[in-house]
Amino acid sequence: MLEGLGIDATQERLYEHVLTHPGQTADELVHADPDVPVSDTLAALLAKHFLRVTDGRYTAVPPELALQGMLDTRQLELDRAAARVQELERLHRATPDPLRQAPVEVVPGDQAPAYGLALHSATRSEIRAFETPPYGKRLVPADTKPVTAAIQRGVRHRIVYSRAAVDEQGLDMLRETLTVGEQARVVGDVPVRLAIYDDKVATMPAVTGRPVTEGLLVIRPSSLLDSLIALFERVWASAPPLTLDTAPRSDQLDPDDDRTLIALLAAGMGDQAIARQLGISLRTVGRRVQRVQTTLNAATRFQAGLAVGLSRSDN
Repeated sequence: MLEGLGIDATQERLYEHVLTHPGQTADELVHADPDVPVSDTLAALLAKHFLRVTDGRYTAVPPELALQGMLDTRQLELDRAAARVQELERLHRATPDPLRQAPVEVVPGDQAPAYGLALHSATRSEIRAFETPPYGKRLVPADTKPVTAAIQRGVRHRIVYSRAAVDEQGLDMLRETLTVGEQARVVGDVPVRLAIYDDKVATMPAVTGRPVTEGLLVIRPSSLLDSLIALFERVWASAPPLTLDTAPRSDQLDPDDDRTLIALLAAGMGDQAIARQLGISLRTVGRRVQRVQTTLNAATRFQAGLAVGLSRSDN
């Protein structure tokens, strides 16, 4: 917890022990916690003025005295850094830059992933996106970490997935972000892969249907950005929600067997995609879809999916 102040986990552990067990000798501390390299750690804590030693017995300097000075120093450094950032921002705004003044900038493909992550990290309020392949690489669960971190710091995420995106990302990845608070909807297809950050900037592939690793368009405040925001809101308003962990409407449905099936059905996924996601045969998909239709009193799978989708919208 104190690594940011230059105190590693071992030092913090020994400091806490001495704080709660004052007056012990080095030998007693070794016996109390054999896993800690006591001699070196004591020397480091003494050098940082976290401990005092009298007649071979160690006591802890009160945390307010030991830590407050370090906190004050770190805060002063942060204040100076913030002032420098503001100064550089003023210089940036005052310096003519044809690329910055243009409503659209092209970022080379090899720089695109890092550029997108930087925009994601800088977002403070909301990220809206259309998600659809191709992605340029095989997706793995670790790819959800930036989304999870942003949501946890309060950034709202509203994502419209194409069915192809749901199929390619898979249930495990989607659950990662949905569980932490992502709001997701799904349509058969989206017009373009798109990300909008805080109404300030948007990005899309330089070529429709190609991954951003072949080039990225960055759209700044302009009528084009306004149009993309309006397009997103129109598609969002008409798309049914994607909620993979929502319980079925009827107690007669077996939640272990049918919850995910119903979610995929409501998303409009085809039998082959459902079979692939659930790891079952097409014949089994057909039987389970028929069972869901019967339970929900739906004449067709479309009606069953629509019924579940409407139920989610009402909730």
